Amino acid sequence: MEHWYALHTKPRREFQVKGILAGKGVETYLPVIPTAKRASGASLARKESVFFPGYLFARLNLSKADASIRWLPGLRAIVSFGGEPAPVPEPVIGHLRRRVAELAADWAQTGCAFRKGETVRIVSGPLRDLEAVFERRVSAAGRARVLVHVLGRLTACDIDLSLLQKAR
Repeated sequence: MEHWYALHTKPRREFQVKGILAGKGVETYLPVIPTAKRASGASLARKESVFFPGYLFARLNLSKADASIRWLPGLRAIVSFGGEPAPVPEPVIGHLRRRVAELAADWAQTGCAFRKGETVRIVSGPLRDLEAVFERRVSAAGRARVLVHVLGRLTACDIDLSLLQKAR
């Protein structure tokens, strides 16, 4: 019987493994989300980033799968617990598909992948490593308003979108 499994890849090899598996007729799911990338000048361009770097999902029948699946170029391992590959339930894959679609819709609507009220981390500049609350995008040039805790209260700051990432 086929189940979804999480595959752990070597760094930045998710697309390579996905392509090889597709060539073998294996159904895969590699969640990608829109992100901002600095283009020429000060503008931001859309690019896609892997939602779970180093991982993708494949629907496999491990009892019938030959050894070539386990030894694919770019693949480290099938995620396992206690030495047994761990199936990922179908509802989890469905939830991931819906969430990734929501993020893509948010990007199309606001031009960024953050939602109002979401906690973000500032990755560069004088506010580096501070967590903030995303409020809204304020310009087409890639600026956003975030709320930063300063002296016991939330203070609004405008910051470049490329300096923000989702807080973990």
